[in-house]
Amino acid sequence: MIKYADGLFDELADIASYFAHYSETTAQRFLDCCEETFDLLERFPDSGSPRRFEDPELASIRMSLVKGFDEYLIFYVPIADGVRILHVMHSSLDYNRIVDADDLL
Repeated sequence: MIKYADGLFDELADIASYFAHYSETTAQRFLDCCEETFDLLERFPDSGSPRRFEDPELASIRMSLVKGFDEYLIFYVPIADGVRILHVMHSSLDYNRIVDADDLL
């Protein structure tokens, strides 16, 4: 099972919209690659790297690259029957300022 955090689809739409300014094909490929990576994470939830955050409550969060878009990161937590996808963002962003304990609720 894949669960999605509130606001995740807005993040994906914003990124796809950015790509669409240059190429509709790239925007669609990005969304397809996200879906494919989410499916892989569901099957192999421990495959991503654990991340270190300033807040110890966030110790369960892992990170993976979007397949085919290595500059985009997926933040997620393994759950009993799959994964919960928290955020997708560009690697240049300071994820410590974006990811917080409310994401785990």
